[in-house]
Amino acid sequence: MKNTGTFLVQALTDIQNGFAFLWPELLLTFFFLLTIGLDLFKSVQIKTIIPFVALAGFFSSFFLQLQILNNLGNFIKPVFFTGLLTSDGLALYAGLLFSVAGIFTVLLSWLHPALGKSFKGIGEYYAFLLVLAVGLNLLVKSLNLLMLFVSLELVSIASYLLTASLRYQARAIESGMKYILYGLLASGVMLYGMSFMYGFGGSLNFTQPAFWENLSLLNSGFFILIFLLTFVGFLFKVAAAPFHFWAPDVYEGAPTPIVAFFSTAPQIAGFVVIIRFLLAFNHTVAGGLKNNIFVLAGGIALLTLVVGNFTALWQQKARRLLAYSSVAHAGFILAGLTAMATNALEAVFFYLTVLLFMNFGIFLTVQVFEERLGITELKDLSGLGKTFPFLGILTIIVLISLTGLPPTAGFTGKLLLFTSIWQNYTLTGHPLLLTLLLSALLFTGLAFFYYIRIPYYMFFKRNLSEQKKVSLGRENIVLALMTFPLLLFFVQPAWLNELIKQVIFYSK
Repeated sequence: MKNTGTFLVQALTDIQNGFAFLWPELLLTFFFLLTIGLDLFKSVQIKTIIPFVALAGFFSSFFLQLQILNNLGNFIKPVFFTGLLTSDGLALYAGLLFSVAGIFTVLLSWLHPALGKSFKGIGEYYAFLLVLAVGLNLLVKSLNLLMLFVSLELVSIASYLLTASLRYQARAIESGMKYILYGLLASGVMLYGMSFMYGFGGSLNFTQPAFWENLSLLNSGFFILIFLLTFVGFLFKVAAAPFHFWAPDVYEGAPTPIVAFFSTAPQIAGFVVIIRFLLAFNHTVAGGLKNNIFVLAGGIALLTLVVGNFTALWQQKARRLLAYSSVAHAGFILAGLTAMATNALEAVFFYLTVLLFMNFGIFLTVQVFEERLGITELKDLSGLGKTFPFLGILTIIVLISLTGLPPTAGFTGKLLLFTSIWQNYTLTGHPLLLTLLLSALLFTGLAFFYYIRIPYYMFFKRNLSEQKKVSLGRENIVLALMTFPLLLFFVQPAWLNELIKQVIFYSK
């Protein structure tokens, strides 16, 4: 009885001390409650300040996480809440990117004609966005299968509701329903796999060596099946083939700011969780089983590259093209993660950071096309580059970066990613790495052909419509803000790369 009492006191003390490492999440929760409270008032003046409250929440979280990252050397990497969560460099850096994504999402929502004003449900919209950020932060800090599932479901529920936030649009409701059905299926399969992992691993903590040692005793085929079932939920979030089927419909129906957020933040969280699993697995398991998982990861990366790039070629709508573009980018990142070496992790985080700016930039452009100019088909972009030259030039810079060409950070990101794959191929001699490298190079060239269609229509086709010119002053400023880092990190990639190296070193 005395031992039980001592254990409870220690557990409660650990939980109490753990709150010191959850300040970003607690801060976002405070702003979530404040948003809900303000939404209870009927005053239009009060409702109009709700977006600024959400923006303040994301800025506060950003500066707090930035301060923590700048002082990583003064902290001991903690595992808190009785082993449920950690606050290492991977989680903190991902949280920083989530805050940037939240800031950009609020800015895009402010510029969106249907979301920028006091629309019905404005409080719910920004509250769900803040909750989604809390869920993502908890997800990347999770070391426990149960905590992982709860965090992922918090993210999923908020995502479903945000997809259908424009309730008066039938397309948004349809996308929301499809996303719910697909998401429930993925969550169910993942939970089934997790139950096997817990049963045979003997623990809920998936970072413990004993957990993987127990699982490695299983039959190789059964182990791979369990591994794949568990990963379904995370491959679903990063839109990796063959679990990408939700992306085109959700990208087409959800509000543009939410689509931009989905294309970045949940992908980052999904990849961080995959990294945690693969690092723990690689440090414990060796031999044929390790090679089998290596081949499985490489096969999924190759399939994702093929599906994403070839399907994007046939799209005539910008949203669906960008949906399959996101699938293709997931394939590039998975290819980099296949070897799971330190230099690969640095390249992956550089690529994810640059991808955040690229995706928000291109989706802001799509929002201008659709909401301000009433254009959804690529062919209707004819001549818009001459009508709106500043917007056209910024769009070209973003598209060049998405393709992976100089002088943009997209080129640097792909160069680092391909270099890490080549270096690991020279060390291991595994033919799968060479196949992935050659495929990634080939598909980078292929991506040029579907991205180039947008500037081709904008600058090389005549505009035969009698559309009136509109003022895009605010949109141009925000787009320039998102485009500037793509040029900066090409000229000075060491600034970002050094920060990422410190994060990776701290996470080991």
